[in-house]
Amino acid sequence: MTTYDGPATAIVSGTEYPVTASLTVTTDGSLKEWHGTITARDEAAAWEIYNDDHTKLRIGDHREGVFLAGTFNADTAELRVQGSGPAPFEA
Repeated sequence: MTTYDGPATAIVSGTEYPVTASLTVTTDGSLKEWHGTITARDEAAAWEIYNDDHTKLRIGDHREGVFLAGTFNADTAELRVQGSGPAPFEA
């Protein structure tokens, strides 16, 4: 699976925040990366996710991936994210 749209959990310093994710994997030669957006329930949750440098995203019960938030829209609680390592939604 190279795209994912649906529920996920952002894990920030041990606190879990439910989010909605819209993610994709892109390939450039032999390099793969995953990126997209996550939307938190409210601005406060999005702010906590944005301000942490050790965030993980969990899809389902077990698969997790490390990510960094690059931008944050306070009006919509949407964050643009860049993943590191294997995508948590890739088969």
